[in-house]
Amino acid sequence: MLDAKMPEAWRVLRIQSELVDGIEQLIKLKGAVTVFGGARFQANSAAYKEAQLLGELLASEGVPVITGGGPEIMEGANRGAYEADGASVGLNITLP
Repeated sequence: MLDAKMPEAWRVLRIQSELVDGIEQLIKLKGAVTVFGGARFQANSAAYKEAQLLGELLASEGVPVITGGGPEIMEGANRGAYEADGASVGLNITLP
């Protein structure tokens, strides 16, 4: 019976290891701003352009931008920061 639970125990340790690795990387981005947004605004929309401007302004002040790495609003914020030579991080997960 104990052997049947071992794969689940290793899974928990693997997840914990991924969290520790992520935290070690993100801790280097002191004072970052996280931008949340939806995927319903096209690149030509006012909301996308505002997110892009926000990313640019933050980057110009040395503030890293973190998003969920998704399209539209998050893409706009990352793009603005990237194009302003700032730190731009997109975090995402793979769902089963």
